[in-house]
Amino acid sequence: MKLLGRVLHLTRRGLVVRVEGPPPIGREVYDRSNKKVGTILDIFGPVNSPYVAIKPEKGLKEDDLSGIVGSELYIIEGGRHGKARKTEGMP
Repeated sequence: MKLLGRVLHLTRRGLVVRVEGPPPIGREVYDRSNKKVGTILDIFGPVNSPYVAIKPEKGLKEDDLSGIVGSELYIIEGGRHGKARKTEGMP
């Protein structure tokens, strides 16, 4: 697992994390105990040190999310993200 960053705060829509380099949108995000926290929804802010908005996993309550503030979150390196496109029959 690769360190994504530390959770800065909780918003109405999810979590905000400051990252060094932008990860792919749609990548799953995990906590230190390898529990899925959510999915990267958006990247915003300055190019050299952007912020990432994370859509929380269904079933996580606001109390669970506020307990994550200040914690480090991780992504799994490599692999694919998003949906694969079918290429059969393409010229």
